[in-house]
Amino acid sequence: MAKLKKKPKPAILPSNKLDPTGVDRLERGAIRDYARRLKQISNRYIELLNRIPAEPAVNQRYTFQLDPTMLSMLLQNGDSLVDEILLQGGEFNSWLFQDYVSPSYQRGTAQEFANLAQQSAAYEAYRGSVQDILLSDAYQNRLVLVRARTFEEMKGLSADVKQNLSRVLTDGIGRGQNPREVARRIRDQIGIEQGRANRIARTEITTALRRARWDEHDSASDDLGLNVMLLHLSALSPTTRQTHALRHGKLYTSEEVRDWYSVNGNAINCKCSQVTVLVDEKGVPLNSSVIDIAKKEFTQTWGKRMATNKTHHCCDHKHAA
Repeated sequence: MAKLKKKPKPAILPSNKLDPTGVDRLERGAIRDYARRLKQISNRYIELLNRIPAEPAVNQRYTFQLDPTMLSMLLQNGDSLVDEILLQGGEFNSWLFQDYVSPSYQRGTAQEFANLAQQSAAYEAYRGSVQDILLSDAYQNRLVLVRARTFEEMKGLSADVKQNLSRVLTDGIGRGQNPREVARRIRDQIGIEQGRANRIARTEITTALRRARWDEHDSASDDLGLNVMLLHLSALSPTTRQTHALRHGKLYTSEEVRDWYSVNGNAINCKCSQVTVLVDEKGVPLNSSVIDIAKKEFTQTWGKRMATNKTHHCCDHKHAA
């Protein structure tokens, strides 16, 4: 009688169910950093405004003493200060990548190494250590792509901030608004820009961690021929999107996961994570304990919530969305 293969150890599930990626602290740090930088932009833009001589006119309007050349120079100075603050470090050493995105990618690599090493002795022997991975050419090449993506998002935000602040400034001058009113509108616009900055921080940092795990997952499959799939894990909080929650505890290929995140804004503000699980040739987990745990979590949280909402709907009761 043939000896049965020993069941591998289970995949490692996130320790914090409400923060499956484990990068909430990095996100909050980047958001605070963006807030500080945007406040600095607001203050310096208002300083530019105050350089323009303004005198009260009729009907509570003001006349700004400037010519087209002076206005052009002020707007150029405004654009330069926005780029200086938001794009500090430049394309190859940007503050957002160095301080937040790169550490997140490295953390995702370490998480996936520990996860796969627990399930496969062959993987652990082949990879050696996390340090070996971080020093490899393959890892450095992956970082190049992550860095480029991050800087494109940063440039997009900077371009929008420049355009919007320039619009607020020229509109206020053209309408003869009180300089204090123009300054207030600049501060209000900065508040709007903070919302997009927060979204970039939440999206790029978690995306970097997930991408690191996917990349290491693919490497294990390509280099060692391991049969692996990705287990989707949602935060299952009240704010979790239903389309994200319904994937919790289900297995997907790497391509399926990447395709899903590329559409419908699924990556924006997403706190979900994926964990590699060893499977057989038919895609059946070699150790299904983590699948059972994930399904139980869903039943006890979102399953109950969906059942309650359905009951309220059938009884014609109103409930929160």
